[in-house]
Amino acid sequence: MKRPKVQVDLRPYFKDEARGHQRKTMIVLHETVSHDRPGMSDITAPAAFLDATGLEIHGIIDLEGNSGWCYDRTAIYDHTASGACGVNSKSIGFEQVSDIPMLPTNKERIDAWRPTGPRRKELNKVAEWCAWLSQAENIPLVYSDGDEPGITSHWSVSQTCLDGDGHWDCKPKHLGG
Repeated sequence: MKRPKVQVDLRPYFKDEARGHQRKTMIVLHETVSHDRPGMSDITAPAAFLDATGLEIHGIIDLEGNSGWCYDRTAIYDHTASGACGVNSKSIGFEQVSDIPMLPTNKERIDAWRPTGPRRKELNKVAEWCAWLSQAENIPLVYSDGDEPGITSHWSVSQTCLDGDGHWDCKPKHLGG
C-alpha cells in the first residue's frame, strides 16, 4: 500500500522539534476548528499556529481531503496531553480540520460527520492514512481508549489518562459524541 498523497510538507513548521523517535502503536485523532476555506490554508494556518505555541502534529487533513504530513512517523511530537500514559511517545497525531464545533445545533454537528455528508473526502483521507499507518507501523485498526494500541481520539486520551480533565475534541459516537 502506498502512502497517501501529500499536498503540504509540514517539516518546515516542525523542523528539529521532535523530542526523539520511537515506533508507534497508536493513532490519535484531533479536531482543529477552522472555516473550511478552499486551498491549503486550512493546513498551513493550523501548522503555523501549532508551531508558534510549541506543539507539533504528524498530519493535518482538511475538508477537501488535502493532507499535510511531517514525513517522520517515528517523531515524538507534543500533540496530546496525556500525563503518565506517555501517549505522545507511542502515537501519531492527526488534526481533522472542520468548522463543526461552530455549528449551532448538535443535530447539525452530527449530520456534518455522517458518511454521506460534506466531510466524505476528509473521512476517506483519514481512513487512507490509518490504513497505511496500520501496515507501516502495525497499528491495529481497532478503537483504543488511549492507553492500548489502536486508534483513539484526544477526548479518549483525556478521559483515560487525565481523569476527564482535558480536551473535548473527537468524542467517539459510541461513547455519546
